[in-house]
Amino acid sequence: MKRRDFLLASLAALSIPAFANSNKKKIAFIGDSITASGGYIDFLRENPQISAHFDLVNFGKSSETVSGLSEAFHDPKRPYLFDRLDSILAEDHFDVCFLYYGINDAIYSPFDKKRFKAYKKGIAKAVKIIAKTGAKVILLTPTPFMETDMKPNGGLPLDSYSYKEPYYKYNSEVISRYAAFISTYTNKNVLKTIDTYHPVLENATISFGQDRIHPLPAGHRVIAETILKNVNWNSL
Repeated sequence: MKRRDFLLASLAALSIPAFANSNKKKIAFIGDSITASGGYIDFLRENPQISAHFDLVNFGKSSETVSGLSEAFHDPKRPYLFDRLDSILAEDHFDVCFLYYGINDAIYSPFDKKRFKAYKKGIAKAVKIIAKTGAKVILLTPTPFMETDMKPNGGLPLDSYSYKEPYYKYNSEVISRYAAFISTYTNKNVLKTIDTYHPVLENATISFGQDRIHPLPAGHRVIAETILKNVNWNSL
């Protein structure tokens, strides 16, 4: 079965109950450019059962981080989630908020404890703020960075690296650790954590083109399938 057919079949097989009122449950997807592109969200919307009962709202923003970090010469500075999170949550009452960050948060450099700490602090802060609204939180691991065939460039000053000049082991030494952190994250306010890192990595030949950061449509299908397999829509 083709991936697209599998996705549609999986969605069609979902048993989503009719709600007592006509109001759709609202789900916010908050993330960086991978969310902003909207691919995986569009695949979820294709199923009439989901579109009939859930309003999926895309709040992705290109280049954004939860860590507040930015490359030394990134102009303007990378956007910071907490400059807009309150306004997002004020737009409506969301039943569920997906958080999808990490690929930008280490600033494409070798692993650094301070940067990792800023990421972990940002995730915890976002979860706390969202939970105060009564929304359930679902965390998605960052997707991988495609480091295949990159030339070694280790040993440079930390601020020398950027999305234009990424560390050649950014995936295996850095993003893999960020993904592991999310996969094992426990918090009473987090409904679920979903590993999108490994499914996308396992399907890297179809998930990525020349862009090492942003998945192709096929990669977004993998993300959507992974969400479908791991979310009990009846409980949302």
